Amino acid sequence: MANKEELGQLITLEQGKPLKEAIGEVNYGAAFIEYSAEEAKCVYGDIIPSPLADRRLLVLKQVWNKAYW
Repeated sequence: MANKEELGQLITLEQGKPLKEAIGEVNYGAAFIEYSAEEAKCVYGDIIPSPLADRRLLVLKQVWNKAYW
């Protein structure tokens, strides 16, 4: 990440955290965002043809009404 030192300094100034801890927090947040962005690529379903050329239909496969006991 290009600006982690600058962001760490901002966190240190705003919250009083040690710089090393603040940079660690920036790295953690960046990793969380990267993970979420990569997970968005994994669509859990099927794309099926649509009657309209400029549209796509997505069928999601989800468990519905499952008892959790």
